[in-house]
Amino acid sequence: MIAAIMCGGKGSRMQNFVNVEKPLLELKGKTMIERVLDALTQSREFHKIIGVTSSNTPRTKAFIGCYISWLTIDVIKTEGKSYSQDLSILLNKLKPATIFVVPADLPLLNPKIIQEIIGRYSSGLPCVSIVSDKQFVVNMGVKPSLVLSINSKEYCHTGITIVDSSKVKGLATLKEYYVIMNEREIVVNVNTRRELEIAERLLG
Repeated sequence: MIAAIMCGGKGSRMQNFVNVEKPLLELKGKTMIERVLDALTQSREFHKIIGVTSSNTPRTKAFIGCYISWLTIDVIKTEGKSYSQDLSILLNKLKPATIFVVPADLPLLNPKIIQEIIGRYSSGLPCVSIVSDKQFVVNMGVKPSLVLSINSKEYCHTGITIVDSSKVKGLATLKEYYVIMNEREIVVNVNTRRELEIAERLLG
């Protein structure tokens, strides 16, 4: 399995109060991208990690290139115009492969939760996304971004998806399946100052 960290966005919601690329925001002495890289490598679930960067994040690309790990870490550069477009480019470049897609703004991510997610993944499905109860997300103090309805109940997309790229046909949309997990490690994504403060508090 390959892990892909999505880290090519503009981070526009953070630009008003930080002067660094969002993945390079520091929390308790470590950048967000480093925390995600550490979690992925320490999980021992992957044979390769790919950082998906763009012209929006040149310093993040350089940071990934300097990260020392026992496994292969590569970089794929996309246009950085939208998350969905960048993801489509990634999936079409990596065929065939099972790809664990994760955003760079989940600083609470750890090896244990990654192993649990993979343990709940059903191989053979084209696309499995991890979602959380909207109320759980709101109670954590996080502002919901992508909200979807499943059986008349609202859930929030965590940004973590496992995709079988062999099922990808150009820009066609894959049938998406869902795993529901209510864990703070995967719902505290940092897009605002408040969410940064929440993550720092939970990191102790």
